[in-house]
Amino acid sequence: MTYAELWDRVEALARSYRRLGVRPGDRVLCQLRNCPEHVIALNAAWACGAIHAGTDNDLTGPELSWLVDRIDASVLVFQPRPASPDPLAPVHAVHDARPGATVVLHEAPPSGGGEASLAELLGAEPGAPPMEPAYPSPEETGLLLLTSGTTGRPKAVMETLRGCWAKMQFFADAFLPGPDDVHLLFLPMGHVFGLRLSMLALLSGGRLVLLDQFSPSEAARLVSEEQVTVLPGMPTHFALLLDALDPAHHDVSRLRWTVSAAASLTRGLVQRIYDTLDAEMLYVYGCSENFTTLTTDREEILGGSVGRVVFAAPAGEPPTGTLRVVRPDDHTPLPPGEVGEIAFGARRPVHYWRAPDTAVDGWYYTGDLGRIDPDGRVYVLGRIKELVNRGGLKVSPTEIEMAAARHPAVADAAVVGTPDPVLGEAICLCAVPSGDGRPGLAELRSFLGESLARHKLPDELALVEAIPRTNIGKVDRPTLAAAVAAAGGPTERLRPL
Repeated sequence: MTYAELWDRVEALARSYRRLGVRPGDRVLCQLRNCPEHVIALNAAWACGAIHAGTDNDLTGPELSWLVDRIDASVLVFQPRPASPDPLAPVHAVHDARPGATVVLHEAPPSGGGEASLAELLGAEPGAPPMEPAYPSPEETGLLLLTSGTTGRPKAVMETLRGCWAKMQFFADAFLPGPDDVHLLFLPMGHVFGLRLSMLALLSGGRLVLLDQFSPSEAARLVSEEQVTVLPGMPTHFALLLDALDPAHHDVSRLRWTVSAAASLTRGLVQRIYDTLDAEMLYVYGCSENFTTLTTDREEILGGSVGRVVFAAPAGEPPTGTLRVVRPDDHTPLPPGEVGEIAFGARRPVHYWRAPDTAVDGWYYTGDLGRIDPDGRVYVLGRIKELVNRGGLKVSPTEIEMAAARHPAVADAAVVGTPDPVLGEAICLCAVPSGDGRPGLAELRSFLGESLARHKLPDELALVEAIPRTNIGKVDRPTLAAAVAAAGGPTERLRPL
């Protein structure tokens, strides 16, 4: 699809939206997978002055109808989940909960509820004059960014178009995408990172290749055949892709940048990416609330850092500036090296749709655990709410996971807390064996003991086939804990005194 064809479709859909009654400020919820129509729907909503909200394609009926009601969406653009036994069940739920909302169907027949067809709305109007877009003003809300909701219902962050452009410029300044670049995107456009990367590719004049569902073999094929130059992915994506690459069949010589975010990168995986793909890396840490830090420095990324504080204090004093680490209970700044909650400096409050603002004291508290070294490098160690409380000592799962991933017999690893009558919570290391090896608990404790304190060593080991992850690559700990319990518990247990 050319840029001209893309814009013709944006104009056609925007005209159709107006005929359907979409007005400036209305919310349009887009549940499409990665496809050209998602890009079109996003830009058509803006051309009408409406607010775009993207979400996961695999939401159930109750989840989707709750979300439509939560943001008071006037339009839902819907695409059935792949291989769903009842493809339109979520649509029926939306009709029941929000009978006034307009449903636009993509790749699905009408259910009899008066839905519109996206294909028909995209139809050209012969002789129609060029459309006059009515974009939201730079300071008006143009996006609702849904938080991941891993600890409850998602919140909807209100973002202006000015804020959206500024964040994309921040990324663009880091790796300078241009008209000669080919971007492969399998990260979901329903989430903020995938949305920004898709628009960044087009705003810089490049070519955007969309994959609606990640497959290592398909991603490897597209990198080779489309001569991809920019490849975003989560750590798990890169690990699987590297395993699928065959030098005899896949050409990765055009790659110049990889982009990663959302989850921790082990040193071994980073080194494999540099060695195998011969490309630089942009490593991003941030949140839907629009706070971000990043780095392209090899030594920082290999060392596990997500970048530096813009303004670091003299040695021995708490860092100040755009980012700091504080005590979670009272937000007192901590000196370099101490672990606490990561906070971003906020020039203005974070606005949520019909919910209280945050960052009203000049800082946004992320709920992430981290530290800043004396040189200002930032390290993310997981979520505070995910800490395992082992006998009163709080242990970060991410720290253990990154160390375990360095073991040659471990292909992937995650940690969950399990109930324990003595400790309160035990540390259960869930490991995916690498190759034919089956690592044992004693072996892993000995290995981890070289870099971790004794109270951080796992009490239990569960060998699993795969680590469940969310759409943006984070460990799905509730699902993992349930899977371990359903399998009869850990493979091995140890209760050291």
